[in-house]
Amino acid sequence: MCMSEHEFEVWVVDSVGDGIAVLVEEGDEELPSLIEMSADLLGSVAIEGAVLVVPLGEIGEPLWDKAKRNLDREQALKAEAERMLDRLQKRDPGGDIVL
Repeated sequence: MCMSEHEFEVWVVDSVGDGIAVLVEEGDEELPSLIEMSADLLGSVAIEGAVLVVPLGEIGEPLWDKAKRNLDREQALKAEAERMLDRLQKRDPGGDIVL
């Protein structure tokens, strides 16, 4: 079965450290897929917070070396995270918790 060129997956670079990139598959699933790989496989797009559009090969394998950043989606995710932090900070009464 041959995959068409328009098929792709979207992954977010969660962290990069010690030559390892941790990616989380973007989606609405409760338990998203998580992958650890050599950051070298991603090259210059191995940047924390980068949203990557990864084309799929002939048998459905991700072609990591052809991944492209989606800057618009990165900005949208960052704005969403900032709104969530603002909401959480407004709910925080502050101070120390006494146990």
